[in-house]
Amino acid sequence: MVRVGVVGVGGMGGAHCNTLPKVENCEFVGVADLRLEAAEEVASQHQILAFQDYRQLLEMVDGVVVATPPVAHRDVVVNAAKMNVHAFCEKPLSVDLVDSEAMIRASDEANTVLMVGQVLRFYPVHVLGKKLIGQGEIGDVVYIETDYTGSYACPRSRPSSWYGSVGGFLENGIHKSDLINWFGGTAITVSAEVGSYSGHDDWEDYAVTLVRYDSEAVGILRWGSFMGARGTNDTIIDGTEGSLRLDMQADIAYLKKVDQSEWKEIVPDRGAPHGVVGELTHFVDCIREG
Repeated sequence: MVRVGVVGVGGMGGAHCNTLPKVENCEFVGVADLRLEAAEEVASQHQILAFQDYRQLLEMVDGVVVATPPVAHRDVVVNAAKMNVHAFCEKPLSVDLVDSEAMIRASDEANTVLMVGQVLRFYPVHVLGKKLIGQGEIGDVVYIETDYTGSYACPRSRPSSWYGSVGGFLENGIHKSDLINWFGGTAITVSAEVGSYSGHDDWEDYAVTLVRYDSEAVGILRWGSFMGARGTNDTIIDGTEGSLRLDMQADIAYLKKVDQSEWKEIVPDRGAPHGVVGELTHFVDCIREG
C-alpha cells in the first residue's frame, strides 16, 4: 500500500481527503494544516493523524497531496523531494516560472514523481476524445476550440476571495488551458485578451486566447464567469478527416466524418476511476510502478 497524506485541508484539500479512501492501493495516513483545529477535525473523520507542521507528515508518507494556496506550493514540493516523497500538486503548479522550475528540478534530482492535478484529463469524455484522436478517427488535428463560460465556469455569487492571489484564469481557467494543450501539443505562439466585466478590477473574469501549436494546429480558448448565461463547457476538435465534439456536462462525445452527414453519439467508459478519483489513482500507480 502507498501511504499518502494531504497538506492543506481547505477547498480542494478537503475534496482530496474525502477521495483518497476510495483509491485502490492507497492508505490515507495523515493531514497537515497551519490551522491545526481544521486538520484535527479532518483527521477525526478519517481516523488518521493531524499535524500543524507538514514536515512531520512527510516523515511518514510515500506520497503527498499538496493543496495549499499556490504561493506555498514550492516549499512543500521541494522539501518533499528532499525527503524522497512523491508529490501530487494541485493546479496551478505555482504562481511563477521560477517556482515551477525549482519544483521540477528538485523532483528530477530526487527521482520522485511530481504530478499536477489537471483533473479534466481524467473525465471520461476527454479520455475518449484523446483515444479517438490517437486512433486516427478524425485524421490530423487542425483546430481546437474549448469553451468554459457563464455560471458553469464560476458562479457570480462566489466572492472575489475565491480567486486567491493568482487571479481567476490561473485559478479556474487553467483547467481548459491545460486541456486544449493536451489535445493540441506544444504551444508556439499565444495571443489573448484578458479583462473584467464584473467591476472587480483586481482580478480578471474573462480571457479569450488564440494559440498556434507546433503541429500547425490552431486553438481558441474562451473562459469567463461573467460572459452570458449559457454556462458552456464544450470542446470541439476538427481534423483532416472529421470532427469531435466533447460535451463535458452531458459526458457524451459526438463524432462526424467528412464523408458523413450525421453526427454519431459515443458514450465513454464510465466504469474506470475518473475525475478526482482517477487522477489520484494515476498518482498512486505512478509511485507503485516507479
